[in-house]
Amino acid sequence: MSLIMQLHSFLDNVFKSLKLTQPLFFKGFPALRFDLQDEMLDTSDDAYFTEVVRRMNKIHEITTSKNDEVLIMLQRYTYKRRKIRKYSYLFKLFNEATATYQFKRSKAPIYKANGDTVADRSCLVIIKDKACNINFKGIFVGISHADFGRTPIIRGELYIVNLTKATITLMYDDRGCDLVSNNIQLLKDYYVELNDLVLEANRSDIIERLNI
Repeated sequence: MSLIMQLHSFLDNVFKSLKLTQPLFFKGFPALRFDLQDEMLDTSDDAYFTEVVRRMNKIHEITTSKNDEVLIMLQRYTYKRRKIRKYSYLFKLFNEATATYQFKRSKAPIYKANGDTVADRSCLVIIKDKACNINFKGIFVGISHADFGRTPIIRGELYIVNLTKATITLMYDDRGCDLVSNNIQLLKDYYVELNDLVLEANRSDIIERLNI
């Protein structure tokens, strides 16, 4: 079974009708939303990005075990025939001996908008491996840089699909992270362990959804 088919099968069986687009937190599934920013730090300081990655890495270490089977899906807007290239920074974060890849290009953009032309398209790559073979910290660094012209950089939307724990995580940029699962008890456990990182603006919604 291709990686795209594995992803679709997982989404159909675990998250009925879920489409991987932003904002993941508001898709109607049980979810957590985390705050990656320290309001005392400025984006002009290296310390700001160090703290973003520290928080995201803490979330990852609590929600992912080393032997979990993981699909990474990166999707992004492209113009005409441009595509995700295998020599980009992202692929340096995987073990070539263990990871498997599948690329796909689409003639439609991820998000449709007025003014779209035939040149507005999208592409994606899906990568599968065990969590222990993936440099997640490097992924979080690249995403945190996306809006600031810093390097290394990962552009686009990167979804971490944990097949073992049946969760999906999206670090949407340097500001925050969404995690969805139909396992409410699992989310409650994460809520307790990561309580200090829960985004205050969405805390009451999370408490209501999870019946905490």
